[in-house]
Amino acid sequence: MTPSDFESFDFKGALTTDSFKAFLTWTARNNISDIHIQGGNPLVISRYGRLHQASPFRLADDRLSRLVDDVFDPEVRALVRRGRPQDRAYQLDGDAHGRYGLQRGERARFRCNIVQATSGMVDSTLALTLRVIPTQIPDLLQMGIEPDLLEALLPHKGLGLFGGETGSGKSTLLAAIYRYCATHFPDRKITTAEDPIEYIIAQASDILPATQLQIGKDVASFAEAIRAALRRCPAIIGVGEMRDTETIQAAILAGLLGHLCLSTLHVYSPGEAVSRMLAAFPYEIREAMARDLLGVLQYVVVQRLLRTTDGRRQAVREYIVMDDALRDKLSSMPYTTWGHHIDGIVRAEKGRIADKAFVLYATGRISREEILTVVPVRTLREMETSQ
Repeated sequence: MTPSDFESFDFKGALTTDSFKAFLTWTARNNISDIHIQGGNPLVISRYGRLHQASPFRLADDRLSRLVDDVFDPEVRALVRRGRPQDRAYQLDGDAHGRYGLQRGERARFRCNIVQATSGMVDSTLALTLRVIPTQIPDLLQMGIEPDLLEALLPHKGLGLFGGETGSGKSTLLAAIYRYCATHFPDRKITTAEDPIEYIIAQASDILPATQLQIGKDVASFAEAIRAALRRCPAIIGVGEMRDTETIQAAILAGLLGHLCLSTLHVYSPGEAVSRMLAAFPYEIREAMARDLLGVLQYVVVQRLLRTTDGRRQAVREYIVMDDALRDKLSSMPYTTWGHHIDGIVRAEKGRIADKAFVLYATGRISREEILTVVPVRTLREMETSQ
């Protein structure tokens, strides 16, 4: 199915709370990734990285306010109106009557961000962005993971990092790893801390279902979640994001104590991840933390989703897997050069996202417009000349 050959949702001329919830179910069934709602504007959806108008009408600001009250609660709107953006996870559950188009046992989940903003001619309105969380976690073995990386994803202990821009599929890849582990290594206990919780990892057949903690609801912070996890005998600790020094230090400690900690960073190369983590520490302890990080770091993966010429998207990734030879090499170098050295290895092996994107471009899988979102035009010309 291409982006243009799916039937639009029929609001039957008006937007009600029930029709909006049915619309949410429709988005979950039609490979929609995001829903964009702003007062004074039509509803807009994102499918395979492309925007489409989803409603024939514009949503008035007062109607949007009532909708937020009905779907969430008036307190959420009040907080946003006071200049405090809100993040929420939202779930629809079906019943025997097929409520909202969902049968009993079916659910649709969304990650929601709500802010106050100026939008077009509307001076002050609400703006919602809802990320659709697919109910089915993808099969890790069907995600095109490179064989050497696939073998390295679930070591006994240490730290694994996943980088990339917002919307690059980091959360989906992590959920697939957790689900793969729960299925194939049921003796490994899994706990995660997320903000908000997205994919539901556990399945009814699991011996010990994964526990997922919501930041702000179940635990105060990612760092506190890691410290609490250390007392609960987990094999894998999933951390939504390495946001601060305290979280990074707790994650390194978890690896040193024999746990596997997996987390995300907003970085654009494996070497940048190392430099970013070390820069979080005061200078006087940075070298000691660098040695600890070198001891626990197992791999860094950076991923990007590229729009393909068939109207879909494809993940491309660059990565480094740590081994004894690389650890020995880095240990003989100043820690300030580690990031540059790691990125140099990836470049020498033609393993950068740019290199893989060029292969897709050369084979017609992505357009010239799309590869220019990865490399500057001058670099592209150089790559074309060297072919």
